Amino acid sequence: MVVNKNKTFNAWLTYQALYAHFTNSRKGGYDYFKYNGKLNMNEASMEKQFAKLANKRGGWSVHRAMFTTLGKIFINKEDMLFFFLSQFTNDITYPDRFDSDLYDEYKERMNNFHFYLKRDTEEIIKYMKEYDKTFDEMFIAEKVNHPPILKLGLSKTISLETFTTLDIMLDFLTPMEKKLIDPASKDFINLVRNYKPFLAIDVKKEKKIIMDVLTKG
Repeated sequence: MVVNKNKTFNAWLTYQALYAHFTNSRKGGYDYFKYNGKLNMNEASMEKQFAKLANKRGGWSVHRAMFTTLGKIFINKEDMLFFFLSQFTNDITYPDRFDSDLYDEYKERMNNFHFYLKRDTEEIIKYMKEYDKTFDEMFIAEKVNHPPILKLGLSKTISLETFTTLDIMLDFLTPMEKKLIDPASKDFINLVRNYKPFLAIDVKKEKKIIMDVLTKG
């Protein structure tokens, strides 16, 4: 019984840490990596929250059931992180809305990272040819229009992972952000910045893959 409770708490605490990272870091708040996923919370904090939510639902705690299930399923820390990242990167921040299909899709992308990086680079080339753009011009905003690369990111024509990888390599978001005023762009850029520390990539390898696809055209 204690073991199951610990598993529930581990799932709940991981969620709380990631929730704080993806929502509060916009205000200069919590950084998951700076604090190593730790929070000033314990099992009593969890039980208090479960009880509060249960009182609103006639004694039934959906959150308790959800985190108990997640704790049993995801014994591996990386798998649990993948699950929560699959939700937060799709703007799903509340347990009531968790979608397991998103986890399957996310794990597929991460397990085949280079395949999707190549495919997304081909999408970039397709846009360049259709609109007669150079690769550098993909990152330039024209008047009030979004830069083409941002359009591809917002529309999910290219994945968040590919967009973030490009920013890790090129650091284009800071100058780009200065020219953007719409909330959708700001929210997306915040998401990329919050997500970036979780994306461990080999810059040289990813750059070579992208350059090889661009060269072949």
